[in-house]
Amino acid sequence: MRYLSWILTLPLTALAISFAVSNLTPVQLALWPLVGTMEAPAFALVLVTLVVGFFAGGLTVWLGHHGHRRNGRLHQARADRLQKELDAARATKPVTTP
Repeated sequence: MRYLSWILTLPLTALAISFAVSNLTPVQLALWPLVGTMEAPAFALVLVTLVVGFFAGGLTVWLGHHGHRRNGRLHQARADRLQKELDAARATKPVTTP
């Protein structure tokens, strides 16, 4: 798995560096409700957009799995409780073999 990570990470890093070096031209960004503009290199705007999208997607998935995590905690608590009851029942009743 470690090698797969490197196989994917190195080409993506090289691609990002190549993209950044190729797109150094400054562009102006104006957001409609705000007054004024901001000037930044084209690669910075694209990379910032990708990072924000990555975190927004991660947050969406994390919030979407809230119910599954809650059910997992409830089932684990029930399993722990039942295991304690089983251990207590085994401790009070000696096991006899026929």
